[in-house]
Amino acid sequence: MGSSLSWLDSSREDQQRMRELLRLFSQTESRDELGIGQIRDAFSELLFPGTSVLLTRARYLLIVPWCYLEAERRGLTGSTFTAAVEKNERKVVATLRTAGATDGLIGRVAGVAVKTLPSTIYWTSLGRYGIRRGDEPTSALTVHLGSNAEADELTDREPRMWHPTLPPVPPGFPDDVPGGLDLSHDEASWLRDRMLTGVPHSLLAHLLDGEHEPSADSIAPWADPAAAAAPPELATGLRHAELFSLAVHGAALLYNLQIAERYEAENLTQVEHPVDRYREWLKEWSNTVQAEHRLSAWDRTEMWSIATHMNPKISKNSSLRYFLDIWLAAVADGGAAAAVTATDITQHPLAQMVAKREETVKKTQSRLVNKRLLRSWSGASGSERLTYRWVNVRRILGDIHDGLGREVNDASA
Repeated sequence: MGSSLSWLDSSREDQQRMRELLRLFSQTESRDELGIGQIRDAFSELLFPGTSVLLTRARYLLIVPWCYLEAERRGLTGSTFTAAVEKNERKVVATLRTAGATDGLIGRVAGVAVKTLPSTIYWTSLGRYGIRRGDEPTSALTVHLGSNAEADELTDREPRMWHPTLPPVPPGFPDDVPGGLDLSHDEASWLRDRMLTGVPHSLLAHLLDGEHEPSADSIAPWADPAAAAAPPELATGLRHAELFSLAVHGAALLYNLQIAERYEAENLTQVEHPVDRYREWLKEWSNTVQAEHRLSAWDRTEMWSIATHMNPKISKNSSLRYFLDIWLAAVADGGAAAAVTATDITQHPLAQMVAKREETVKKTQSRLVNKRLLRSWSGASGSERLTYRWVNVRRILGDIHDGLGREVNDASA
């Protein structure tokens, strides 16, 4: 019997977090091999609250409510209502695939059989931006009531599930989705207002301003001119996120170098010359660190204060904190940059600490001890720099800015 994952009595937020974790493990550049996800996510939420690595297009923040409202319009309740919402979501997939609107489409490959629906992916974001105002629509709750009078009373007393000014469901939806996944001017303006209201003091809000549109090809928020021009109260968090990303990148590369050396020692050849490549990348990282003068004056106490404020579960006495305190100090004082260029890097105490950290986090699934997993190594395990959901955020912001640039009341792409 095959193994499977299931969620019993868990919230949508819990389900989304698990799916996001699974997606991270499916992307070699995003894997959290050293167990630093708490810090990564703390800065991600500081900079871009309400986002996730699962978000694809901004219009889903409207499409999901429309799927609910269309089922509600039909007067459905209970399980019939829930089934209708799901059917609407899958119909949207079919409609958009037929129209060729597949850029960022959830279900682009799987079609109507897609397992994770937009409502699950966007549920937390909808709540964070005030688009969703409850967990269940009043029409779905009335099935539990004993009379129409009680249902009417509840409807009058309970708030609506969706924001009262939500743009109307397009005619013919979901059999027709005018504009595909592109926002009209009015839709983009409405979404921008909701996000500004929901997360007003954030880098995300700064980038929603018409004068601060991010570049479509910037590789990280600190590399984007619009983000780099953020006011001081936002720039502080971005600076800490950037320096943390740079510093821990060396540990990730050092971990992958040790995998590469064991890989070649086992005479595995699917990945070509991994040791040479990682030694070269570590040399480049070392040069970058030595040229980054901000590291020597980096206030890591302030960095930890920000991270723990965003996530109080980050323990001061945890093994994660112990590992990072040693590594970040070595980066700041130049010790790590010098160490990673050593001839026999695996004998260096910092390299051994990184290896021990990965083995502690992954246990029997460590590529450093599990030969089966070593053989399946693709050549990169969490080897890219942290960019804090930037690719997804940049696309969502691009959708909104593109919509604002369209003619008023123009719902076409």
